Amino acid sequence: MLQITKRVDYALIALTHLALHSGERFSARELAETYHLSRPLMANVLKALSKEDLVRSVRGTKGGYELTLDPASLPVGRVVELLEGPLQIATCVGDDPQDHTCAASSVCPVKHSVFRIHVRIRDVLYASTIADLAQGSTRASLPVVVSTPEVNA
Repeated sequence: MLQITKRVDYALIALTHLALHSGERFSARELAETYHLSRPLMANVLKALSKEDLVRSVRGTKGGYELTLDPASLPVGRVVELLEGPLQIATCVGDDPQDHTCAASSVCPVKHSVFRIHVRIRDVLYASTIADLAQGSTRASLPVVVSTPEVNA
């Protein structure tokens, strides 16, 4: 089965949320609670995105994470590769169609066809941006976390 990893899924959710709420900051806790996701994994993903300068972490009472790039200039493919490494749908298929990492590579009847599929998937991921993901959503339909102060009884 071909699917995106949980790390990439969390990253796309966080980046889309930040794109939809431009100018606002959100903590890992707020994002995790909003979408019912693992807080430790969300924090880990946001740290990785911060390390790659896709988001900025701001400390303090009005701190949190915010986008550092225009969502229209941030391809989904870049997010996938930053978090998971180069796209590769089969062990013999990467960006070089002559890669011979499989014993059957030299005689494989589908290698070049699979390579063409790899290129098409890569092209779709790089043609799709965080802005496209945000456009496919509506801000009104997104859940919003309302923090309530804890009361000591």
